[in-house]
Amino acid sequence: MVRYFPSNGQSVMPIHLGFWPDNPASPGELIITKAFSARLPVVCRQIQSKQPFGMFRGENAMNYAFSSFLLEAVIVIFFIKATCFILRPLRQPRIVCEIIGGMVVGPSMLGGSRTFSYYLFPPISNYIFSNLGLMGFFYFFFLTAAKTDVAAIAKSPKKHKYIAAISVLVPMVCVGATGMAMRSQMDKNMGKPSSVGGIAFALAFSSFPVIYTILRDMNLLNSEVGKFAMSVALLGDMGAILVLVFFEAIVQANVAGAKAAVFYIVSVVIFSGFMLLVVKRALEWVVDQTPQGKLVDQNYIVMILMGVLVSCFLTDMLGLLIGTGPAWLGLIIPHGPPLGSTLAIRSETFIHEFLMPFSFGLVGLYTDVHFLSADAWDHQLAPLVYMTTVCFITKFISVFAAAVFFKVPTRDSLTLGLIMNLRGQLDIMLYLLCFRKHVIGLPGFTLLVLHTIVITAISTPLISFLYDPNRPYRISKHRTIQHTPPSTEMGLVLAVSDQEALSGLITFLDFAYPTTTSPFAVYAIQLVELMGRASPVFIDHKLQKEEEHNEEEEEEGRVDQMQSAFKLYQKNRDEYVTLRAYTAHAPKRLMYQDICELALAKKTAFILLPYQQERLEDNAPTELLDSGMLSLNTDVLAYTPCSVCIYYGKGRLRNAKVRSSVDHQHSSRVRQETYRFVVLFLGGADNREALHLADRMTANPDITLTIVRFLSFNHEGEDVREKKLDDGVVTWFWVKNEGNDRVSYKEVVVKNGAETLAAIQAMNVNDYDLWITGRGEGINTKILEGLDAWSEDHQLGVIGETVAGSIFASEGSVLVVQQQVRNQKGGDGFLNGKFDYKKLASPWSCHN
Repeated sequence: MVRYFPSNGQSVMPIHLGFWPDNPASPGELIITKAFSARLPVVCRQIQSKQPFGMFRGENAMNYAFSSFLLEAVIVIFFIKATCFILRPLRQPRIVCEIIGGMVVGPSMLGGSRTFSYYLFPPISNYIFSNLGLMGFFYFFFLTAAKTDVAAIAKSPKKHKYIAAISVLVPMVCVGATGMAMRSQMDKNMGKPSSVGGIAFALAFSSFPVIYTILRDMNLLNSEVGKFAMSVALLGDMGAILVLVFFEAIVQANVAGAKAAVFYIVSVVIFSGFMLLVVKRALEWVVDQTPQGKLVDQNYIVMILMGVLVSCFLTDMLGLLIGTGPAWLGLIIPHGPPLGSTLAIRSETFIHEFLMPFSFGLVGLYTDVHFLSADAWDHQLAPLVYMTTVCFITKFISVFAAAVFFKVPTRDSLTLGLIMNLRGQLDIMLYLLCFRKHVIGLPGFTLLVLHTIVITAISTPLISFLYDPNRPYRISKHRTIQHTPPSTEMGLVLAVSDQEALSGLITFLDFAYPTTTSPFAVYAIQLVELMGRASPVFIDHKLQKEEEHNEEEEEEGRVDQMQSAFKLYQKNRDEYVTLRAYTAHAPKRLMYQDICELALAKKTAFILLPYQQERLEDNAPTELLDSGMLSLNTDVLAYTPCSVCIYYGKGRLRNAKVRSSVDHQHSSRVRQETYRFVVLFLGGADNREALHLADRMTANPDITLTIVRFLSFNHEGEDVREKKLDDGVVTWFWVKNEGNDRVSYKEVVVKNGAETLAAIQAMNVNDYDLWITGRGEGINTKILEGLDAWSEDHQLGVIGETVAGSIFASEGSVLVVQQQVRNQKGGDGFLNGKFDYKKLASPWSCHN
């Protein structure tokens, strides 16, 4: 069986074949007619219905469509991954790498070779390749929409809504005006008012899926500007859906008259009504059938994923834009657990790692830089160059000006202006739509794809340069235990992700012995991994309405248990502890930002964290429990705005029953078990902080406290300033507790790290219940000489890791303290502050 390409009449051929006439009728199209078809090579391929017998039988596997497709898949995925690896040092987002990787196999690079196109990307297999590429786009839009919280639109602040409207309307008007002014230079199809409006719309709006994807790659999802940008983009997208429906109705009217536009609107109403009244209720029923804390049944997930294809078919059948079906289906998916999170777990890897490479390969096959010629400049390229330039400038200025007007810091406003100009998957899909509808030709499509690459590739490093999400945490004021007056309330952030760790932290807080004269203000934050959501969620349970509170807690069983534990702790210690509970849904690598922001906002003295370590899941011995949480403590230690305490609970303290200060006042006849605590004081800021924390425990009658100070032999390696500060704190502590029989003080002189380790090991015979030490800042290096080489876990520091290790064989718990590292440089000037109109003449002198 032989397939012949038609030569009678006219037909448009794919661009990547590489066989072009000298002067095609229109750039980007190859018109085959009887007049010049003889100038082209005739390609005939036999369509095989059987599998090949093999190369040893003289057969070529590339003559078979499926064999060709398999090789194409390998080549596209390989080049995209290779491009990502090569561009990684340049800090480029994934979308830029994937578009360039797709262009590598297209006519712009390797596809320009006739041999490469004929043997590796023959037309016989392009049908499968192209359709898989479109399916990749559809599933990407569905999955991103499924993570979108549409209800957040109503909760958005007014300034977000105003900035969203300005960021779309101002560029659209300016780009539309530019296009209308240049209509005389455009070709016939591009010069239509509907075409100019479509291009202006495609360039002006900012896509939430694109911004979400790039911010996720840049680790800015949980930052202040990231949340701001996603909120603004989401508002813009909702308006863009309405504009897109209106624009398509105008196109229908121009092509087939007003009657077609009416039928189009009716189709939109019918489809949206079906989705809201039938499909949404079915999805809610699926959620109701899922047990609390469990994943949705696999059969339901398969049916929903199959529903994406059904929605594509229905929208195409009704004459709607085929890409709107998956997006609308995703928007009515209940976001978060259990349905949204299960969809992400089951399908995200397959969609992003397998289907999307075909999508970018499809884009690469349609992109040909050889069409950017002088012949195409006047009628296609020049108008698009001016329109894209005007769009970028007006969008950046309008967003920046609106943000500054609403008193957003200047540096954040500049960053927001760049973020709203980012281009990506949805924009390319709109460009493909414009190409398919003959609004633009292949030169115009190629220019818009290159515009996407250039804008995103340049903006991303600039965003990283302008905005540091950790910058607000670097403060110059003292936020430490040492500088908190003893008879005042001390604030602390308690961050925890599981019930087991919470019980140990609460036990420690009781040992810290808050009293009515020196109470604790505890800000307890429940950390939950962000799954099935695009935007991070931070819930203040005190401000939350009762119905919203119950709805969130019913999402997952452990969240309900954790909040109940917080309430119980507050109830039993109401006289001397004030607790305010929060829940943070965030990616694991960004959870530290919620912790640091809360500590900064509440001006707390320290953050209390459980020790994170790798351990196997009880129910699944081959899987790590809380995998990915190891970096949380490290990031908090690096960016904290206050002191940090890391608690490793084990031994007797796990099941300790601690009497509160009120219990001691009203029930002094009951004798509790006595616990032995020891402070390993090696000097430096962290150890001074640990000693001040231990001083608060001396009032607890159930504790005996031993202070062991390590000194260097002959004062070798000592820093004079640190030594004076250490002497002052130790003297203050001993004078205060000299009459306390439960407090003892010792000094040990050592020459190196080996003697330090031997001295600590000798103390292990005393069976201490809690070892308290500083993490390491300011310690005399001579005392730790030789121990640094053995340190692997930087959460606890050298001494903390030694005491907590299995080789040390201690059953005692470990508490490691790091004192706040203050920012001594102060503010960064104009870019970090808010714009002051009164100091416009000398803006760089503005400091907050």
